[in-house]
Amino acid sequence: MSSKKKVLFFIESLDGGGAEGALENIVANLDKSKFDITVVSETDKESRTERIAAMSHYHCFGHKNINNSVFREIINRIIFKFSWSAPPSLVRKVLVRGKYDIEVAGCEGYAAKLIGSSTDKKSKKIAWIHTDFINHPWSKEVHGGSDSEKNCYEKFDAIICVSQTIKDAFIQTYGFEDKVKIIHNIVDNHKIIKMGQETLEFEHKGPLFIMAGSFLPVKGYERATRIFGKLRDDGFDFHVIIMGIGYERDKVEKIIDELKLHDQMTLMDYQPNPYKYMANADAYVCASYAEGYSTTVSEAVILGKPVITTECSGMKEIFGDRECGIICENSDNGLYEALKSVLTKPKLLEKFQKESQQRSLAFSKELLVANIENLFETI
Repeated sequence: MSSKKKVLFFIESLDGGGAEGALENIVANLDKSKFDITVVSETDKESRTERIAAMSHYHCFGHKNINNSVFREIINRIIFKFSWSAPPSLVRKVLVRGKYDIEVAGCEGYAAKLIGSSTDKKSKKIAWIHTDFINHPWSKEVHGGSDSEKNCYEKFDAIICVSQTIKDAFIQTYGFEDKVKIIHNIVDNHKIIKMGQETLEFEHKGPLFIMAGSFLPVKGYERATRIFGKLRDDGFDFHVIIMGIGYERDKVEKIIDELKLHDQMTLMDYQPNPYKYMANADAYVCASYAEGYSTTVSEAVILGKPVITTECSGMKEIFGDRECGIICENSDNGLYEALKSVLTKPKLLEKFQKESQQRSLAFSKELLVANIENLFETI
């Protein structure tokens, strides 16, 4: 009989977002001699699906209809209508299935709602929180209000927040101080540095700025594009690459067309190796309205790159006691002035790079993995 702990992770998507990346890193690095891992998502054939499936027992609710099959379309509609309209406990029983020692909601919102509804009294339940419940409380609507969301989290044995700010906001909103802990997202510093050494051939004029992540409103890509337009009009040379997927990409493309920024900005799909772009950039830029604990900003610091970011949860924790770049006021003008300062005084970037290179030494994959394994072993 196996002595491994059976661990279930449920998350809606396995695409290119930060929560999805955090889950992939957990699955990749947990000791497989101690933990028997199952991952369930809503649909397959997303950017992380193949890698996750290779490292775990994987299944999904429905399958992407890549062949435009009428039969598959009908089946998917039935499955997804059931998943959103049926009682979560029934969805957990029918579509997730199985008995586990530990059940993990990889994200707030629907994942927490589903795992929180599990009727297996023997399993320990863990919720992973990536969002700021004060500044970006998007998940409340999924639960049908704050009372229902609080009732959901009451059913969890542990609530893991990815930064101090996220923890403070969660406790201020719902309490549960006794079971809220901080574990920063795992970042595989060895892999990131190695992949960053790949050759990049990309011609551009002026400093190269990189942005990466899903094209969602909270990421602030629209405002960043307008700010870069203003900087271009002010006479600055630079180039910006934004990598990611999402429904907001069309809006960003429209702004680029309106402002005629094609010589200054390049949009790319999700890249299997974004690190070669980061490693060859002059700075990483985060324009988010809110973050949990930004994986991409952590990765930029691991690569020793300067970071220009709006003030969001986790940024000060990532910088530590080093001046890895600029954490600016979270406003259009704040971001504009921060970018203008490094374009006006390029030597600032040299200073920030040295600080970032020093800070990169503090990121240890091994320590972060040990924290999670200890949680799973002792809960």
